[in-house]
Amino acid sequence: MEKIGNGLGAGLCAGSAVGAIEALYVLQSAAPSEYQAFGYAWTLYGLTGGLVGAGVGAMLALVARRMAPATVWVLAFSAVAGPLAYLIGRETIDKIAYAEQGVPSDVRAALAIGLAFVCLVGTWLGVNLLEKTPLRVLLSLKGTAVGWGGGFALAWIFALSPAPGAVSNLTPQKLQGPEFASRPNVILVMVDALRADALGTYGATAGATPALDAFAGESVVFEQFITSASWTRSSTASLFTSLAPSSHSCEHKSSVLSPAVTTLAEHLGEAGYATGGLPNNANITAAQGFGQGFDWYPYEPSYPLWASESSYALSLYQLLRTRVYARLGSARRVEDFYAPAETQLRRASHWLEANTGQKSFLFIHLMEPHDPYFRHPYDGEAVGRVEDPWPAEAEAQRLRQLYQGEVRWVDAALGAFFDELRARGIYDDAAIIVTADHGEEFYDHGGWWHGTTLYEEQVRVPLIVKLPRGQRAGARVSWQVRQVDVGPTIAALASVDKHAAWQGDDLFTDTFDDDLALSSPPPPPDPEIDPATGELRVPMPPPWSPPSWATHPASRDALSEQDFEGYDIQALRRGGKKIIEAVRVPPGNARQQPPVQFFDLLVDPRELKNLAGGGSGEEAALRAAVESMVEERKAKSVEAMARAADAAETCRLCTLGYLAGPGCAACASPGR
Repeated sequence: MEKIGNGLGAGLCAGSAVGAIEALYVLQSAAPSEYQAFGYAWTLYGLTGGLVGAGVGAMLALVARRMAPATVWVLAFSAVAGPLAYLIGRETIDKIAYAEQGVPSDVRAALAIGLAFVCLVGTWLGVNLLEKTPLRVLLSLKGTAVGWGGGFALAWIFALSPAPGAVSNLTPQKLQGPEFASRPNVILVMVDALRADALGTYGATAGATPALDAFAGESVVFEQFITSASWTRSSTASLFTSLAPSSHSCEHKSSVLSPAVTTLAEHLGEAGYATGGLPNNANITAAQGFGQGFDWYPYEPSYPLWASESSYALSLYQLLRTRVYARLGSARRVEDFYAPAETQLRRASHWLEANTGQKSFLFIHLMEPHDPYFRHPYDGEAVGRVEDPWPAEAEAQRLRQLYQGEVRWVDAALGAFFDELRARGIYDDAAIIVTADHGEEFYDHGGWWHGTTLYEEQVRVPLIVKLPRGQRAGARVSWQVRQVDVGPTIAALASVDKHAAWQGDDLFTDTFDDDLALSSPPPPPDPEIDPATGELRVPMPPPWSPPSWATHPASRDALSEQDFEGYDIQALRRGGKKIIEAVRVPPGNARQQPPVQFFDLLVDPRELKNLAGGGSGEEAALRAAVESMVEERKAKSVEAMARAADAAETCRLCTLGYLAGPGCAACASPGR
């Protein structure tokens, strides 16, 4: 029993030591809002190590009965610490150096040899320390209990202490006084992966989205709104900064938003607005640089086994979650992927209430209808990119129905939120913007999901702007506008000048009403008296047809760019024509995208007939224009910044399909 006790004590100490080191690495790699990882790691790793160490002690009791207690203790310590350090080191190297694509065998071998050498040297030193120093107290189970228990208490005192990154719902008082009375509260709602044609106001089946359709009737609807990219991080970076992807340089999975850019939240915050944000996807958290300028920007997913976001990043927690917890039930929880719309909107309502009396800018990110597509009401059934990256063509209708069910769900949640704002007297005076970061594909062009193309289903999304006090309610803007225009528009609504570095422009220009009039038929001519008969007659109005979005003088060139999963693509939409250039595609090019595609959207809005190579002068002009625009924006770009995702972010991105490969092996979602 003595050897088992020695092994148990050594395993407790070894596990907690390794866990504490990993927790410190996790906590220093970001700006944490809490420190739970330290106490969680000390406890979880220590108890796990104790079980392994007790087993090592029992084995040594059978095969080496005369082995000295100090040697048993050190061997058990090494048997626990070495493998744990190898597993954690391999995962860390994979994230930092190999982008979760797997560590080469020679690097793994070098890591194993290095750790084995450290363990051998540590074994020799450890025996001497335990036999010749006061550390020999650890050779008794009582001494180990006192030492480990003291460490446990200190770890949890630290874990439960306030973190500098902690946030409060209450923002320090900012805008006050009569000079701010006319400024509106601004609420920006981004519905992830929402196609324009999923809403009734954009042509979906009547009754598909009653709440948003009613909201559109009180708002200005922009019929041709084009995003800057077709995946969340890059697109949201453009939404926040009014910069093209080639300028903000936040285009890749490893990219973070540079502090050199000025975000909409920063700009409004400097002008006195209280700024709150509710990210709902690991792609746009504060750790990725998207919290710049926000007074309150919590990312609060639900974690099983009482873990926090920092504890979720621990390697052993991931193993326990995926290998044990995942087998406890078969149903999939939406909270394992994102916070449901009703949860996000409840948090938004609480923040607005806590900041009553201030002028506020609030960003709300809703993940429905992003995959996995859950069936509603939630019953644990869902279909997503991770488990089925390339569904059969026959699945298109079923997946569309699941997707539309998600759209109906988020529509109802937004309807309830708007009703609450009305009841609290917030709605009428507020500027409320509803948009999306990108769309979604259902085999429209032979593929699925989003992020690898720049076709219309991916980049044409809703933009609905409710102005304060019902201004321009019911107006429909036919001309083309861009995602980079949203930031300057919100700034103008808040009576704040556009930031000098921004590339977009206010949508409600001085000529807006005149531009809108071009899309409306002229008034009928006045009646006149026929000089020949003296009778009153009404002249026939001259022939008239509204200008299309392509020929409308207010239309703006829309540039989209993409560098995702090996697909480096750029597109330009101008004058009813669209060019898509595939600068680089991954080996195999699963999407079968040709190097150049040229479409006439007025006669082929679904982009089914590629006109590239036909000798068109318009094609050549558009190709030259898109290349020139990208180069011009690259010349103004901020320095790209990269950061290795921690285990929590990696698994969140894996479960949403943004990452794949060996790095996701330990990230199977519960119930999958």
